[in-house]
Amino acid sequence: MTLKNLQNLVALAEEHGIICQIAQEECLIASLPGNDGFLGAFTWSGTVEGESPDHELVAVTVRDLLAEVTVAAWQIPTYLFRSVLRQAQMLVSAHKDFMQSS
Repeated sequence: MTLKNLQNLVALAEEHGIICQIAQEECLIASLPGNDGFLGAFTWSGTVEGESPDHELVAVTVRDLLAEVTVAAWQIPTYLFRSVLRQAQMLVSAHKDFMQSS
């Protein structure tokens, strides 16, 4: 990932209220609001061939720190980034429900 892409990703996250730290792996990590035991990681995935820059992809991973498992991982175009927190919180909620019922 280039420095410019990393800066764009930081700006995109901050624009949507996600306070991130840059990790060694050139990704951003953030705890999920209201779910301190879960981390979100965001990396720049690149572009979709033949598409406009709005279709650049961000990879999102949500990890349960206590269970040491990845809850979800997906890629989204940058224009859908505003919904990433809602998606992550829904997946964390479903994960917690599943873990409690197991």
